[in-house]
Amino acid sequence: MRREVRLGAEFAAEAFERAFDRFTQIYNVAPVIARCSPDVLERYCRLFERGDDVARQREVRYRGIPLFAAVLPSGTIAFEGDIDEDRMGDW
Repeated sequence: MRREVRLGAEFAAEAFERAFDRFTQIYNVAPVIARCSPDVLERYCRLFERGDDVARQREVRYRGIPLFAAVLPSGTIAFEGDIDEDRMGDW
């Protein structure tokens, strides 16, 4: 399953955390990977990793899941995960 979220260019740390948590709430499973527009990855590194060059120097992770730069519209992040329909509950 893939869920794209528009965070904007100057998102706060809470907005990123909320987007991550929302995926988990909707699908009852944590994402396994996140693909970010380059500006989101750079902003993430400034907020959470304390540096702009972190994304270029090593693998970046949030709560254990890898974050990668991807070709996405500016300000966008896409969380991806393996969804078990039985764990999602009755819809």
